[in-house]
Amino acid sequence: MHTVPPPDDVARLLHAHGARVASPVGTDGAWWVARPLDDADGPWLEVQVADVPPDAALAARAGALTGIDHPHLARVRAVEVLGPGRVALVCEHVPGPTLAAVRAARTPLVDGEVVTVAVPVAQALDALHGVGLAHGAVGADRVVVRPGGVPVLVDLRGVLRGDGTPTGDVHRLLATLLGLMPPLDAHLAAGLDDAVRLRDALEGLLRTDARAADVVDTAFACADAEPVIVPDADALAGAQVALAHGRTSAPRVVGEDPAPARRPRRDRRVRRSRRAVAGLVVVVLLGAGAWGVRALVDRGAAADAAPHPSSPSSPSARVADADPTPDDADERALRDREDPAGAAAVLTRRRAEALATVDGATLADLAVAGSPSQAADADLLAALAGARSEGLVVEVEDTTVTGRTPEGDTTVEVTSVVGPHARVTPAGDRTDVPAAPSRTVELVLRWADARWRVLDVREPSGATP
Repeated sequence: MHTVPPPDDVARLLHAHGARVASPVGTDGAWWVARPLDDADGPWLEVQVADVPPDAALAARAGALTGIDHPHLARVRAVEVLGPGRVALVCEHVPGPTLAAVRAARTPLVDGEVVTVAVPVAQALDALHGVGLAHGAVGADRVVVRPGGVPVLVDLRGVLRGDGTPTGDVHRLLATLLGLMPPLDAHLAAGLDDAVRLRDALEGLLRTDARAADVVDTAFACADAEPVIVPDADALAGAQVALAHGRTSAPRVVGEDPAPARRPRRDRRVRRSRRAVAGLVVVVLLGAGAWGVRALVDRGAAADAAPHPSSPSSPSARVADADPTPDDADERALRDREDPAGAAAVLTRRRAEALATVDGATLADLAVAGSPSQAADADLLAALAGARSEGLVVEVEDTTVTGRTPEGDTTVEVTSVVGPHARVTPAGDRTDVPAAPSRTVELVLRWADARWRVLDVREPSGATP
């Protein structure tokens, strides 16, 4: 990968700490992994640059942050002012892939693995909240999985900026955890009612002002911790490159691991949730596991004649009988950069059609290459095992553009209802699927290749301000 040299002030800062840049991290040109000078023995570092005014509030946050020593939070060695409004955090390097890369390279995490992610990260948040700080952005790309499958929360720039709140941190963590889990429909279609206990509990916390400690207690009450299975190096490399091409993150350089991995303590032994059967016929899973947040949803399947489905009275779209050939109105909506809400409706309808007819090529084209959305849809298509949906009706109740992510992508909140339909296996077996309750998710849309595509889907409370 082509590496752009860091700014001179960053290079000088690293040199003063006995290090030089080894690789950039992320896509904003403000985060680097650094190795010891002349490849000497010594710790690897990371430097993160944030735009923060150097005032008394920054000094207080920096002092509190450097005083925290937690095994699941990147250790900050120093906070140094580079110039007016420009501050650098020098942290100990956390080796390993991001949780986003792990998830992109493998199937969804089982409940026990989710517990192993949830508990340490929640405990790290609790350490921040205990000294009056908040992380501000708790996504899968902000969690690194160390050797041994142990998660560590990184990217502490939001802490210095004062971006977040304790409740916001917990809600973002919950949304991230839900995005790692199998589709809800996969559990229900298999009759694994017990297997949704953790999902139901996490979703319940999203509706409250939960604290980080509540996440710990809830996770341990629902499942037994299991080590996170990290894919092999080749699979991870491919996933990281794909994520980098999708502009979600750059591959991390893995340095030496200076400390042994620690596993979260198991306060209780509760029955282990079962894996969802891989070959399930998964409803049409409209939105459930495929587009990120895994809820019974299909967000925004509006009729062709409604390019702006922002009203609760938007007409429903009959997916099973829809012509999969894109019409001119659809194409105009997808290529209208000023109307992400209209594009979200078209993308949703086309995705529903592709799932109903098990059309993998069309499904893949709707998402950003290498994105969490594309990876989740690929898993979903495999889980469908050739089953199609008949008689499916998706009704959009509301569509609202909610803002932009730090990377410049657009978020669209969509509320919709999936009607009753039938699953039909390749062998001709039919299963009636009842209507699902109304559900709201937030699509993350990216303008890529001159059209809107889906990057991710998450719970509305997981949006980054």
